Amino acid sequence: VFANSTLNHRMRNGSFSQTFNTLSNERHKVVYYFIADPAYPLTPYWCKKEFESCTTNVQVLFTELLRSARNQIECAFGRLKARWSILIRKIDFDTEMVPTIIYACFVLHNVCESRGCSLDEEAVKAQMRRNQIEEDINKNIPDPIYSCSTGEGVAVRDTLASYIGQIIAHE
Repeated sequence: VFANSTLNHRMRNGSFSQTFNTLSNERHKVVYYFIADPAYPLTPYWCKKEFESCTTNVQVLFTELLRSARNQIECAFGRLKARWSILIRKIDFDTEMVPTIIYACFVLHNVCESRGCSLDEEAVKAQMRRNQIEEDINKNIPDPIYSCSTGEGVAVRDTLASYIGQIIAHE
């Protein structure tokens, strides 16, 4: 889905404006980026994910910080899917209707949340377990559609991890 999305196409063809930062004394410029789970590709600039296996303390730190930032979003989606079970199975409607259905679920979910409507917390926990199983199954499987080289993405991720390590070392 991401490989075929408008967002991905705009980023790949350069029509999505990019803002770069140069971190401390590092040579690499780093674009503001999206944090992705392990199922997504590590792209040259704008999609960052954790290390597949950590060999240094800096990599462990980076991976844990990334996971903790991503956790808030995953919890929100877990609550959304627990409330609207249509989102956890194939949506059997015309393809053009799917975005409208999903947007409606977002809006209704936010209304429910803002009004304190109860949600079965056991259903939320069960959904989070399903999400984790799905993530483990899809972890680091190359996307057959997305065919970019991740070499630059690895270099930028290493730069970010190094920068975070320097900040922590000075505190």
